[in-house]
Parts: sequence; structure tokens; C-alpha cells
Amino acid sequence: MRILAALSVIFTLALSASPALAQRLPFETSFDAAGISTLDVSTMRGKIHIVPGDANRIVVGGAVTVRIGVNVPLNALELARKIAANPPIERAGTTVRLRPPADATERRAVTVNYEVRVPANTTVVSVSDSGETTIAGITGAVDVRTQSGAIALERIGGATTVSTGSGAVDVEGTRGPLKVATSSSAFTARGLGGNLHARTMSGAVNASFDGGGDVDVATGSSAIRLSGVQGAVTAVSQSGRIAIEGKPARAWATTTGSGSIEVAVASPPLSIDATSGSGSVEVIGARVDGAVSKRAINGAIGNGGPMVRLSSRSGSIRINVGR
Repeated sequence: MRILAALSVIFTLALSASPALAQRLPFETSFDAAGISTLDVSTMRGKIHIVPGDANRIVVGGAVTVRIGVNVPLNALELARKIAANPPIERAGTTVRLRPPADATERRAVTVNYEVRVPANTTVVSVSDSGETTIAGITGAVDVRTQSGAIALERIGGATTVSTGSGAVDVEGTRGPLKVATSSSAFTARGLGGNLHARTMSGAVNASFDGGGDVDVATGSSAIRLSGVQGAVTAVSQSGRIAIEGKPARAWATTTGSGSIEVAVASPPLSIDATSGSGSVEVIGARVDGAVSKRAINGAIGNGGPMVRLSSRSGSIRINVGR
């Protein structure tokens, strides 16, 4: 045990003495934005951060960080200095491309993080395997893809596409249409002003709206929660609970396997078609003209209006009116 403890101390001291460990070498370069419409960024393990800057200038900053591990080359610090002095940045026509190192040895040696300031109307394409991506204040179209890195988007004005395997997705204040696909991660959104199309296999969906966009959401086994909805709704979960709050201006259609459904609508008139295989169905706060039973309600509230169609195989269904 004493020998093991001594070896552990020696190993720790050797690591702390290594000049390559925890080295972070910053870099920054800038160039004229004239003729450039697209920023295309890709990293391996590196973080990506993009914000608006001067309308006539693109500023690419970031850092080259020496990696730690048994597979890291002995000359990692030397390679990091070389990359920081000449980051993998290129211009091809109207596109600026930021990349990880092309050489496999350099990729084992370092991680490159990018912090970029671009004109707000730039189109952005961003790809990362496990690095976090944050983009804010861009009015152009945005396309973000990660394998396991988290994604945070804020105040995006153009059409937005997000795809990730297991990275959490957080979106706030988009104005254009938003399309999201995840495998196992949750998706959270606030203040959406456009249409939402979301697909998850096992990640929950929680989205709020401040515009009249339509909603098309489907999950495998997770919950769906939507608030402030004014447009049309299609919401499907194989077994998760579904909760929707808003004022239907167009039809709502909601289906779940074994989960419950709870809907809160601001006011009539509405048309309702709600059925549950083995759960209860009820309307609270309004009278329904039509067929009403323990497992199904089909009729109108007020003079009738947009159709709210709800279906659960075994969960309960509750419709709150005027709440």
C-alpha cells in the first residue's frame, strides 16, 4: 500500500510538472465581411459560440487547448502553438469555414474552441460531436447539429434547424420556423414566435409561445407540455403525458397511448371530440352540447369552433375551459 501511495504521488507530481497540461492558447483574427453570407463551423469536442458583431467585419477568436490522455502526442504543446498561430480557417466563395485540425495527430493533441462575431444576418451552419454550441442574436437561418453536446439558441430570427443525439436543447425567442430532432435528450423552448416541428425518441418537450405559430410534436415515450399556443396543434406521444394551454385558432389533435391529456383553453367557442379507452373524460368550466359519457365527449361549447380532438388509449382526459 505504501508503494502504491508513493507511486500515486510521483505520478501526480509528474503530471503537474508537465508544461503541456491545461495549456490554453487563445487566438483571434478578423477580416472584411463583404461578399460573405455563410459561416460554416465544425469542431471535434470543441465548443462553439456565435454572436452578432460589426455589420462589416467577421471576428474569429477562440482557443487551442492541449488535451490530456494516454493517446496524446508528446509534442502536443508544440502542435497547439502551431495551430493557434494558424487556425484552420478558410474562405471559399461566400462561405467562411472553421474546422478542427485536419491532421489526425493534431486532433489527438488538441481541442479547438471557436468564438465568432459575425454580421447578424449571416447564415450559420454549426456541427460538433460533443462540444457545447451557443448561438444568440442571429437573424439569418441557423442549422445546428451535435452528437452529444448541448445546444443553446437565443433570439434567432431566421429558419432554425436543430439535430442532436443526446445533447439537451434549449431555445429562446425564435421568430422563424423551428425544426428540432433529438434521440434521447429533452427539448425546452420559451417565447417561440413561429411554427414548431419537433421529434424526440425519449426526450421530453416543453415549449411556450408568444406568437401564432402551428405546432407539430411527436415523442416516443416522453411528456409533451405546450403553453401559449394559438395556432394548430398536432401532438403525439406513445406513452407520455400531454398538457396543452392556449387559445385554439385552428384545429388541435392530440394522441397518447397510456398517458393522460390535460387541455386548458382560454374561452369558447370550441368543438370537442375526446375519447379514452379506459380513462375518464371530463370538461370543466363549460357546458357541452352533444354526446357526453364517462369515456367520451363529442359536441360543441358555445356555438362551436375550431376542433379540439383528444385521444388516449388508457389515460384520463381533462379539458379546462376559461382557465
